[in-house]
Amino acid sequence: MAVLCWLAAARPKTSSDPVFAQINSIVQTLSEITGLPEKHPVPYGRMDKLQLRHFLTKRIKKTLKPEEIQADELALKMFGLVPQDFDLRKSTIDLLTEQAAAFYDYDSKKLFLLDDSGFESETTTLAHELAHALADQHFNLGKFMDETPSNDDENLAHTAVVEGQASWLMLAYDLKQSGKPAVPTPEMLKSVVDSSETSMADYPVLRGSPLYIQQSLLFPYTEGTMFFDAVYRKMGEPAFAAVFTNAPVDSAQIIHPARYFAHEKETKADLPKLMLTKQGKEITEGSLGEFDHQMLLQQYVGEKEAESLAQHLRGGQFQIIAAGNERKPVLAYASAWDSEETAVRFFGDYRRILQIKWKRCDPSTASRTVFAGSGDNGYFVTRLAGSTVTSIEGISELSDWQRLQTGPRQQVAVRLPFSLRAGQP
Repeated sequence: MAVLCWLAAARPKTSSDPVFAQINSIVQTLSEITGLPEKHPVPYGRMDKLQLRHFLTKRIKKTLKPEEIQADELALKMFGLVPQDFDLRKSTIDLLTEQAAAFYDYDSKKLFLLDDSGFESETTTLAHELAHALADQHFNLGKFMDETPSNDDENLAHTAVVEGQASWLMLAYDLKQSGKPAVPTPEMLKSVVDSSETSMADYPVLRGSPLYIQQSLLFPYTEGTMFFDAVYRKMGEPAFAAVFTNAPVDSAQIIHPARYFAHEKETKADLPKLMLTKQGKEITEGSLGEFDHQMLLQQYVGEKEAESLAQHLRGGQFQIIAAGNERKPVLAYASAWDSEETAVRFFGDYRRILQIKWKRCDPSTASRTVFAGSGDNGYFVTRLAGSTVTSIEGISELSDWQRLQTGPRQQVAVRLPFSLRAGQP
């Protein structure tokens, strides 16, 4: 990998670096805990913050086209999850540069530590990254973490597997080194959740980020650790392989491990057919899971309602297309719920979201099943039908908006993007 040419290509037989000198013993202990043998030594090196920023910039440029990042950013803005002036690419680089002290690169198969990380005695943190390296040798984390824009909720679930297992192993390693059983206690697991939530004080970029960005970064560590613990307590050592070979398919399975064990999958929510006069090409599409809905509700309605209602989601989809003479973005969105009662609740909440996320929201219809009018980016129509809530937002032509309110409500199934999750590099 050209961007890493200044770093060591492989692990030397000996090292004067007190941190790297511990690698062999750490990997051996992790192998004993997981039952996964080390297949080959883990290459390693160091870099400074400037090199890390250069690395991240190159990696994003290599893996994501500019239009893909722009599409992700547009989707976040249209749902009101980030401000209109939010720069997703810059924010991602800033966040990862601020937080990274060490990371395992799935592409180059190397472990890197930042020069100012101060890990001389923090071997448990090094154990977290080496847990990634060991898992990669057996389950190809590059492929496992390959993001599919059409199902970003599954991407988040996979990230939670990787980070949750490594966080769990970090605690288990510390216990084993102390001569105790290598199974974290509930109190230790809670400390992972608490430390993640209190880390805001130490990371000003994270603290100043929108709620959705903050929590999408923390979710894989907090919920992922609890998820893996539940799988381990049910399966024992086979859990270390099972979470990769039989991976969870959505964020709901991470949040509710019982759904993972029961193989419950999300429902496909049919998107409303747009039927626009001048409908252009698709910009992006994808899935919206429980995590996404929880963040949306928490941001606009409140944490209590978010925790209570989001768990009743059974599937969400969205699509953004270019439409009208100016090819402005139009959002089509649908969410399926486990009952008509929960759909009614969400319909009411989503009406509130629309009224808050825009500076201007002028409803012309506000009935029990239809909420329509105009907002900052054009006309909108939001509907409740049984256990499904749909919304079309950003319509520029008055005739299209009128037809969508009165015409036949045909539907078509599609897929969501947020392909760029904030997470460890």
